[in-house]
Amino acid sequence: MDTQKVVAEIDAEISRLQQVKALLTGTSTTENRNAGRSSVAGSSGKKRTLSAEARERIAAAQRARWAKAKKAVKRAARHTSAVPARKKAATANPAVKSAKKRTVSPEARARMAAGQTARWAKIKKAGKKAARGAATSPAERAAIPAKGARKSIPAKKARPAERANAPNTKASVAPPAPATSPTVVS
Repeated sequence: MDTQKVVAEIDAEISRLQQVKALLTGTSTTENRNAGRSSVAGSSGKKRTLSAEARERIAAAQRARWAKAKKAVKRAARHTSAVPARKKAATANPAVKSAKKRTVSPEARARMAAGQTARWAKIKKAGKKAARGAATSPAERAAIPAKGARKSIPAKKARPAERANAPNTKASVAPPAPATSPTVVS
């Protein structure tokens, strides 16, 4: 016998034994080679695509789900007629935001303003106390207004007697006339 013939027979026997092993264990040799890939795609390696009919069936099913959800929202809105329309939509579908803008009542605004005024007064009082404590000489302490003292408001300037009854308007001044340059005749 020729050695090449013997090697060819051994290779054939090995391939037959591998096929039998694959049948018994339920795995194929191509799956073992493509261990990292999905076995659903098959050994051809082509990308799976949906037919036009399958895509249309999926789209129709999704449209039906949307219609069912819309119908449920409308049904819920009909059954709660005492609630305003905006609240119906917001309660039926929390993703829908209310278009009405919330406002604060005048009483609440007044309470907030009073609280803020009190907070600022407290801060200013603490600042004045700190400044008063930091002043060392009596002259420096006297320069800082005492607690409860008000700042003096400067009086308005008195207008001269001749202008006392005149309206407080500024006289308009005419713009200067453009200067003309002398023409030189040669």
